[in-house]
Amino acid sequence: MSSEGIVTSRECPLCGHHEIGYITQDGVFHPLKPGTRIQTPGGPQDSVVPEMDSSVFQIVPDEEVVDRSQYKVWVPEPLRGIQRCRLKYGVMMEETSFAEEISREAYGLAYLEKLQQLIEKEIHTPVAVLLDRYFASPHLATGDSRQIAGALWQELDEIKDPVALVEGWLEKRDEESLKKMIHPVSEEGLVDQPVSEEEQHKELENLSLEEFLELL
Repeated sequence: MSSEGIVTSRECPLCGHHEIGYITQDGVFHPLKPGTRIQTPGGPQDSVVPEMDSSVFQIVPDEEVVDRSQYKVWVPEPLRGIQRCRLKYGVMMEETSFAEEISREAYGLAYLEKLQQLIEKEIHTPVAVLLDRYFASPHLATGDSRQIAGALWQELDEIKDPVALVEGWLEKRDEESLKKMIHPVSEEGLVDQPVSEEEQHKELENLSLEEFLELL
């Protein structure tokens, strides 16, 4: 069923965050969410998307469908048996990427794709509510999943920390780098329980945005 309206903005009556949507002729407000299909009478207008602080990190557009059937889970090898680390640092990458040493750029891109997917599939709690709960930043939940992920990357150090920690480990591969990655849990408090590749896939597929933010 199609509808026609005018794009506008308002404060959400439930949580008070700023949201974009459109009002139909009968006065009903419809919020724009990831997955909402829209059609304009003319050509698409240019939109400004916040640039990320590194040009090598580009987020996959919402409309691009990626076949991940040949993807594998990459996690720093010493942490592969620790579930909380698999969920926090684990990313999906093309199997061919494992043939060579993983690069900072490849990991950063995969991490941002993971973040965008978590935002896209969050259906239980409004993203603005989660961002208010964990970072007091509900205003960052504006736009589609690509724009939200870009805003989070730009504005929140907590979002960028996992990438920085993996970079440190890739460069040094020492005990100190590992300790920083498992903080605040001590090595003595970790239980090494390796799982199969299939189980790692399922873990990341079932991971919610709220669970991921809790790990940060």
